[in-house]
Amino acid sequence: MSTLCSGLPQIVRWALVCGVAALALNAHGQRSAGGSEAVPSQLLSDDERIDFCTQMHRASTPQERSAVAARMRDTLTPRAKGQGVALPPWVLAGRPAGEGSDIPGLSCQAGAARPRMPTAVPAPVPAPAPVREVPERKPPQHEVATREPPGRSPASREPSTHASAANQSAAQSMPATATATPATPAMPPPDTSARNTSPNDIPVAHDNHGIAYVTGGVGQDEVAAFRGLASGYNMRATFMTGSGEYLSGVAVQVARSDGTVVFNATSDGPYLFARLPQGHYRLTAMLDGAPRSRELYVPARGGVRLTLVWPMLHASSTN
Repeated sequence: MSTLCSGLPQIVRWALVCGVAALALNAHGQRSAGGSEAVPSQLLSDDERIDFCTQMHRASTPQERSAVAARMRDTLTPRAKGQGVALPPWVLAGRPAGEGSDIPGLSCQAGAARPRMPTAVPAPVPAPAPVREVPERKPPQHEVATREPPGRSPASREPSTHASAANQSAAQSMPATATATPATPAMPPPDTSARNTSPNDIPVAHDNHGIAYVTGGVGQDEVAAFRGLASGYNMRATFMTGSGEYLSGVAVQVARSDGTVVFNATSDGPYLFARLPQGHYRLTAMLDGAPRSRELYVPARGGVRLTLVWPMLHASSTN
């Protein structure tokens, strides 16, 4: 190769070297540009990534893709500020990254994002075995007497009286062990009613227009339960502050384009899921006199997910 190049004129050799360098710089520039367009995937949960990919894949017009990009901007901007992460220019502008349905950084394939490692699985509930051993310990004598039926309480007290009279030394040694145990039964049993909340435990309510909805999401158990309920409701709203804190007590109203109200309710937590008829709506949410509104379309199949953010509020001030 060196022999071949040495046989070429010097100007031809310089032209070849410059051409190879230009190709390498162009490839490096394309890789850098592609990386800067990627959405930081750590700002979204697996459910949100899949939901945004599905919405962008179903969008058939530039206007619908721009609407999906605008929802991503509203969701990602406060989280990126809180974590000090830079967003791509197309997200900040609220426009699609390109002509297609792909979202850089979310690995959208045929409208669905590739799930990350299953880190969002709720933490396992501690084994209740140590809690169930507490009732097996012998309670103090006066508690046993009060829990028994009135007809049997005298009989239960007489054996202890005769035993103390028969063996004085044994009776004197027993109080030392009997007085050491009352502290354990006196402790209130842990509240296990809120653990392992299943989707069936979330009550379904109806507003004055007959629309079924569920609301809540306080605690890890309810969050897991609402994830199981999500597929049954085509309008899923989340309420949070600019710093990522969840909100409750949000008054929600949904109206058609002609102003006819079809749904209104107040959230009991950060989640409010409702079953709405297919159509175009305007959702207005009010919290502490600060309104938030969003245009949305509820499809015949599937659903729409939206996050409403109050940047200047704190969760502690709304409780």
